[in-house]
Amino acid sequence: MSVPVYSRHIFIFPFQWDYIAHSSGKGDSPYRERTSLEAFDRVFSEVSPLRRTYFEIGTSAEHYSEYVYFHPFVRPALFATKENESVYCYELAEPGGSYNIKVRGDAEPYQLVLEKVSVQVFDTGVGVMSFFLRNEKHPNQEDILRINDFGRRIYPQFMAQDDPLAAKNVFLADSISGQLGELNFHDDFKQYTEPIDHRGVFLPPDHIRQIFGYKPTDRVGDSYCRFVFRDCDERKEKIRISPVMDDRMYFLSFYNNASLVKKLEASEKTNKTTVDSINCYESGEMKDFWSKYLFGDGKDIGLANADLQLSETKRCTYNRWVGYGTLMGMTRDSSVYLTTADFIEIHFMTMYYRMAVLCLVQRASILRFRGEITYLTCQIRKNRRQVSQNIKELYEDYIRFINEIHFREVSSQIQGIEMYQLFQRNMGITDDVQALEDELTKLFDYLDVEEQGELNKTAAFYLPISIIIGALGVNFFAKEGFLGYLWGQSVSADSWTLGDVLTIIIIVLCLLTPIIARYLTTKK
Repeated sequence: MSVPVYSRHIFIFPFQWDYIAHSSGKGDSPYRERTSLEAFDRVFSEVSPLRRTYFEIGTSAEHYSEYVYFHPFVRPALFATKENESVYCYELAEPGGSYNIKVRGDAEPYQLVLEKVSVQVFDTGVGVMSFFLRNEKHPNQEDILRINDFGRRIYPQFMAQDDPLAAKNVFLADSISGQLGELNFHDDFKQYTEPIDHRGVFLPPDHIRQIFGYKPTDRVGDSYCRFVFRDCDERKEKIRISPVMDDRMYFLSFYNNASLVKKLEASEKTNKTTVDSINCYESGEMKDFWSKYLFGDGKDIGLANADLQLSETKRCTYNRWVGYGTLMGMTRDSSVYLTTADFIEIHFMTMYYRMAVLCLVQRASILRFRGEITYLTCQIRKNRRQVSQNIKELYEDYIRFINEIHFREVSSQIQGIEMYQLFQRNMGITDDVQALEDELTKLFDYLDVEEQGELNKTAAFYLPISIIIGALGVNFFAKEGFLGYLWGQSVSADSWTLGDVLTIIIIVLCLLTPIIARYLTTKK
């Protein structure tokens, strides 16, 4: 007899990574060098318990269904096939895994099955780490809400003066522990009770550190660790990991609750005969649960305005199949599904997960490009020539991002079109892409002005010489010219010996003077 699955949860940690190729740090390396997938693969494969995997269909019906669900031009951004050099995937999946969430004040932890850990990295310099969890012990609505809220927190959102870990009273887990294969992790966030350097406030929990090759006894800052999380730990041939979101991982949640599903079905039948009806998840006892579930609130709703709660619920809810007892929702930080349909559970693990990851990668890549623009803008006056080349390369990579990762549509299925649009709108991706385009355009315009200024300086330097030579004419060096008159018959007009020498000297001086001036300016 199979064990019932009350819910499934996928916690996703999006991150930015930089390969440090030089001893001077990542700042002296161009964007493409820092985002080399070959370099990431070399370092990650040496230290991580995860192994690189390749997507293949073979005889798998699930793989076939999720592959053909997406447009052909979208698949290279989603599936790490052997021939795909834009995305690498690593996995660890073994039976017997566990993920335990201990909440302060509770006698027992929430015990979940950790099915798999996955890491996907992209050539835009971002990646996602996913924890796939199965809940077989906790059916209650409050349990599901608390699992989503406490299970995804990776550091304290705030501190109290008398209690650095006061966030444990609200939404930070007292501890997160578990195991899967070689992984055996436990973290109670005690590292935040010690003095913290402002250059490295992100101290990742044990279950994230171990994915990047840390042992249970290793600490952030140990010199032999290949992945680092702070500025002061950056060294040659290490990889710097930086979080993209805040103290919360993105989460997907599938909840199998027959009682709530029946309420949805009954409410929809009633609404068919009622004018200006309100759905049951927008009022009554189900209203607060759906709002909490949708926005990842555990104990309390994250607002105190009934009108705002209703409008936000409407904005983020996808109710195409509410009459069949299936309700979905997508926000900036979550993607949730309430149903008893088995096929939705399969789609949750495949197509819906892929869609959420794609939108997360788009969002993370946009933030990555903005960070690069800010850095290059600060550096442009220090080393204009190198920065100019880096800006051009960054713009080329941005064009690749627009064509290979950011899409207006990912599927020909009407439900896929609508869900993707909801993801895009609620994550603000379309507006962010337009804003990024404007920032890059302004940076390029500034670069054009600077380069035009350099050309004008060069032209101004050569202008007096050009005027003099033009006024005197080439005959200035001939026998009948001015120099011929000065030197008399001792200069052979036919040989042009003196004219040749003087012309060459002038040309060499004209060419060398700007080079020497630029060298002296750069040296200063």
